[in-house]
Amino acid sequence: MLLSKQNSLFQIPNEFFQGSILVGTLSKVVLGKALQSPTVPVNPLVIIGWLGLVVNALNLMPAGQLDGGRIVQAIYGRKIASRATIATLIVLALVSLGNPLAMYWAIVIVFLQRDLERPSLNEITEPDDQSAALGLLALFLMIATLIPLTPALAGRLGIG
Repeated sequence: MLLSKQNSLFQIPNEFFQGSILVGTLSKVVLGKALQSPTVPVNPLVIIGWLGLVVNALNLMPAGQLDGGRIVQAIYGRKIASRATIATLIVLALVSLGNPLAMYWAIVIVFLQRDLERPSLNEITEPDDQSAALGLLALFLMIATLIPLTPALAGRLGIG
């Protein structure tokens, strides 16, 4: 977003920035009043960066052998990790009622990623507080990336 210029030929609708709490907030800080126009001139790397955020956020879902599942298992253990996988599948099933793409991710997790990680040699040692905090920060960023802005919050931020 820092590479974006007012005279850029690449323009996207301002609704693009409402697709994620993280992207919407960052865009308000970086782009400012440019978000109030119907189309926003940006550098093409903004789209690629957003796509990278979404792919990494999907990998950070706390389920099975995805990275988010590994983080939950390292911090809280196997029992909580298996419960987090079930909770993630339930949330994806509920979200898929409004967005069919979520059903795709639920199916991928059920068939490919639902098993827990193989036991490691040093599974008894718990992570230190700093590692656990970084893991929880990663899970928070996953949520902030995947949850869209509400219309009221987008209006307060001046997006759209």
